Amino acid sequence: MDTSIPAAIVAAILMVSTVVLARTGFHSFDDMGQVWKEMEVRASEQARTEPAIGGVAMNGAYVDVELRNDGATRWAEFPHMDIVVEYTDTGDNRVVSWVPYTDGSLSPNTWVVQGIVGDTFDPGVVNPTETLQMRIEVSPAIKPGSPNRVLITTEQGVTVSSNFTG
Repeated sequence: MDTSIPAAIVAAILMVSTVVLARTGFHSFDDMGQVWKEMEVRASEQARTEPAIGGVAMNGAYVDVELRNDGATRWAEFPHMDIVVEYTDTGDNRVVSWVPYTDGSLSPNTWVVQGIVGDTFDPGVVNPTETLQMRIEVSPAIKPGSPNRVLITTEQGVTVSSNFTG
């Protein structure tokens, strides 16, 4: 009789521990399943995203880029796009600069949307077959005649780059 009460308590503790561990495991598997689904959606969007640089031109102190949407996804979150410009400045220094988006006026080391060619459906959104016209201002200035590169990553995480002459 002296051992039956402690044995019952130990059995109850083991049963409660088993239930708690099982419940935690089920929640972990559910969380992992949700993350897996989100990863599949992102991978699907990346597979359907196909940016192409149609042209890069120097326009005074600006770099003008035409980014075609040759894929099946749309681009609407311009602040989530990354632009990196690698260039030689007028002092012959090699500069690599990440350039953030601005929806206001253009200032040094920012970029803006100049327009969207073919923007008849969903104004302000770059749909498939449309072209995003971007203007980038870098500082210090790009050396004329120098080899340079612009790298653009869409909001879906797909990257495209192009070389251009300053």
